[in-house]
Amino acid sequence: MTANHESGAWGWVRRQARRLRDWVAAHYESAVPTRRARRGASLGAALALLFVLGLMGATLRTSLSRPVDVLIGLVIGVAAMFLLPLALTIVVRILWGVPRWLGFAGTGAAVALVLLFTMDFPPQLGVAVGLGLAVTGALLGGALAAVTGGDFRESGRLKKIAVVGGLLLSLGTVGWLVWWLAQPGTDTHLVEASAEASTVATLEAPDPSQPGPYKVQMLSYGSGSDRHRPEFGADAQLKTEPVDATPFVKGFEGWRRTVRKWYWGFDADKFPLNGRVWYPAGEGPFPLVLAVHGNHSMSDYSDPGYAYLGEHLASRGFILVSVDENFLNGWIVGGLRRENDARGWMLLKHFEQWKKWNETEGNPFTGKVDFNNLGLIGHSRGGEAAGHAGAFNRMAHYPDDATVELGFNFPIKAILAIAPSDGQYKPAGRLVPLENVNYFVIQGGHDADVSIFMGDRQYNRVRFTDGGDWFKASLWVYRANHGQFNTVWGDSNWGDPPGYWMLNLKPLLAGEEQRQVARVYFTAFFEATLKGDSRYRALFRDPRRAKAWLPKTEYISRYEDASFRPVAEYEEDVDVNTATLAGARLEGEGLAVWREQDVQFRTDWMPRENNGVYLGWRPPAPNEERKQPASYTVTLPAGFAREAKLDAASLLVFQMAQADEKPPKAKKKDGEAEKEESEEEKEEEKKDEKVEPVDLSVELVATDGTTVRLPLSRFRALGPVLKSRFTKVSVIEAEWYKSESEPVLQTFELPLKAFAEAEAKFRPENLSAVRLVFDRSPQGVVILDRVGFARPLPR
Repeated sequence: MTANHESGAWGWVRRQARRLRDWVAAHYESAVPTRRARRGASLGAALALLFVLGLMGATLRTSLSRPVDVLIGLVIGVAAMFLLPLALTIVVRILWGVPRWLGFAGTGAAVALVLLFTMDFPPQLGVAVGLGLAVTGALLGGALAAVTGGDFRESGRLKKIAVVGGLLLSLGTVGWLVWWLAQPGTDTHLVEASAEASTVATLEAPDPSQPGPYKVQMLSYGSGSDRHRPEFGADAQLKTEPVDATPFVKGFEGWRRTVRKWYWGFDADKFPLNGRVWYPAGEGPFPLVLAVHGNHSMSDYSDPGYAYLGEHLASRGFILVSVDENFLNGWIVGGLRRENDARGWMLLKHFEQWKKWNETEGNPFTGKVDFNNLGLIGHSRGGEAAGHAGAFNRMAHYPDDATVELGFNFPIKAILAIAPSDGQYKPAGRLVPLENVNYFVIQGGHDADVSIFMGDRQYNRVRFTDGGDWFKASLWVYRANHGQFNTVWGDSNWGDPPGYWMLNLKPLLAGEEQRQVARVYFTAFFEATLKGDSRYRALFRDPRRAKAWLPKTEYISRYEDASFRPVAEYEEDVDVNTATLAGARLEGEGLAVWREQDVQFRTDWMPRENNGVYLGWRPPAPNEERKQPASYTVTLPAGFAREAKLDAASLLVFQMAQADEKPPKAKKKDGEAEKEESEEEKEEEKKDEKVEPVDLSVELVATDGTTVRLPLSRFRALGPVLKSRFTKVSVIEAEWYKSESEPVLQTFELPLKAFAEAEAKFRPENLSAVRLVFDRSPQGVVILDRVGFARPLPR
């Protein structure tokens, strides 16, 4: 029985297992690290933690000095190394026993590194990076300790090979890590649009990015008691009284409140009105614009980051104030919660202060402010806050507590939002609307912070109801990021290491290039809205008019003014055949995709709150009969064209984007067997995956049956799907950003005059239907929204 048991394949396996066991037993003592090596491993892991926390400490910006910040980081690291394993020991000793080979401090360092990186990264990546650094540090420390030990030369060959191999492996890992962190990233994902068939001339107006004729002066105002910044303290040229923001700040309680009060020296009942002012030397009066930053480390002051805007706008005859709201920002003890309404309310209190100065004799700004022309700029959370200020300005009472009176009613004519957040403040659970104000929102296509175009939501909520000459516009700038509109924030979308190390910086526009976009568009916006120079409105209708003034990248814009009359907004119901305008009908013919839905962001954690219709077409299958190309028709109510006074000067307006999807393949006929794709068909599919420009035709139909069809590209090309990659790590991309692209709608304005010139029999006042004919590209999927008519700009 025993002989049989030891024979055959199973017997061979048992014999090999015994040999391996005997070999391990014979070499165990020489393979186990010495006490010195174990201490070195523990020290290596500890030093890896202290190195990381020392770097992070250098970026704390407590204002106590950089060496103190580094020391704080190191103290945290030392405490973590000993407190964490102490807690771990209590738990693990009960269950299993502490892994003593690494040592007390080394175990704590490993746990601390894992916790540290899981705070900034997806859990699976944080664990891998934390453990990887701990193991690498332990391996390096242990190997160095073993090599420098006096008994290393007498060690056996196996041990020498293991130690030297560990040393080389750890050094190679450290070298690779340093090299990888130093890399800016990749730009292989970038998409460049094809050259357009249509061209437009540069706007016949002065380049708005050029300095104006005024000499620029600068001063600061504040409480006079700021303990960190003398420009708002003892050196403030104008002193202000603090304001009680208590009703507007929720979540301002507990130990965080105590720490903040210790740092700043004031509580929410005494928020200061602090600002940096750039103003033109001259009699005036000049339009006044307030600019406010967003959330950043409260001790890394954000308000100086708009000096470039202040100097530029002041040279062109505007007063710009960079408002200090750093005390509402996050810090090492965490940020405030539900404070965005306070950010907006504070802006109105600044306007209130400026009104007093404008009306007070002996003040440097007496009579120099044009209080009929006020504007706001907000960045990130400040961009949302600017919208709240615009809404609060028209309200008599605070929505969350009507016992708090508002009643400001300032003539705010223009609100500009830079990559704004949205929905952080929702009075009565509703998103804040805006009415009867000019609105402009700009978003970077490589913004890893506000990575979805949240400003689209506020843009869609702006309404014009009083018959005034208002407009709203948006601009999406490929390769622009979140921070470079503010010189303090720079190229980092995530602030400081370790997150900063993961960012993909290679695709970004240079900081000065991105700020050139700001100079052009921000100046044009305020020239048009606060100084009445309507020439600059053309830049918002078509960025190609500013091509000579802008850095080379892709721009996607939307524009709508008070003259727009909607026919189909796709918000009214769930019936795909009904339109917004009563009596209008929507019909599809031969479409492979036809559905109405929310135009989704790249991630699904926030709806866009904006419906559109998805329309897709494809070539007919070999067995499919199709006499006409696929089409989508918007039929107007009888008499609409004459009632709306459509003529050759009118514009057909709609918004469109190419969707990042393919139309489904043609279905097989019943009973037809499926066959394997040929190599030719596979090659065709690969071709389809390449970025190809999509074009289509726009056909107008008159009541007398006259039709006229023109290619969309004659007016403006439909841009490709533009892809963004925010980080250097695929795990982060997949976990946080989901998709490399999201649809950004582009406004198209087609003059009816062009159709009348193409067909003499066509008369715009007889227009009965608008048809999109998908005859110029073999396949594609587009998103259509806000179909209607508008009037051109006055000359």
